[in-house]
Amino acid sequence: MQIIGEAKLKTLSPVALRNLEMLQKGEATLAEMKGINDEEMRAGMQAGQRLMEAGEYEAAAEVFAGLALYDPYRSDVWQALGELFQRLRQPSQARLFESLARSMMN
Repeated sequence: MQIIGEAKLKTLSPVALRNLEMLQKGEATLAEMKGINDEEMRAGMQAGQRLMEAGEYEAAAEVFAGLALYDPYRSDVWQALGELFQRLRQPSQARLFESLARSMMN
């Protein structure tokens, strides 16, 4: 899958090209590249959990989706999304996210 067009690729610096390649191959996460550490990711998780507990499901989903974008290898993010979709009474989506979480724990 190509993220950006060929013309745009030619304008990127060698560092940017390497970063794109690393993301594509799963060698690095966006969080790592942006310097977001585990403590900051945990703070994001806590914020999402508070929103979910307050019934702010759409806002919680946005937080969790953003965290998943920054680090798709965190099982706790996928588990939280599973819990969120259980609360929304969308069991098929909940099972999908919970399955992703379990697969990362093995």
